[in-house]
Amino acid sequence: MAIAKKGLRQIIVDDKIFYWKIRKKISHNEKHDVEYEIPVQHESEGQILLINVGFCRSESYERESMEITPSLIQSKVIEAIELGWKYHQPGKSVKLMNGELFF
Repeated sequence: MAIAKKGLRQIIVDDKIFYWKIRKKISHNEKHDVEYEIPVQHESEGQILLINVGFCRSESYERESMEITPSLIQSKVIEAIELGWKYHQPGKSVKLMNGELFF
């Protein structure tokens, strides 16, 4: 399974290309306080990593204190690889949450 190509952002980690996506609009789940997860995938379309950022983007959130930046995504990708994320192999999505991988 691959991430939809429209609106992808590219990031390079250790000379490998990854794509990640963030919605511009707040989703239905986020409006109802479901924590936001950002999908990340290697260019070979292997296993998807869902990065749980630990907060929701409901209309009451403070934008300044909770920014999702490329450097945040890059650090989370590095963390996931160190924890054993097999980004180049096909398989079910993996969730990175609170410093742990959930398969």
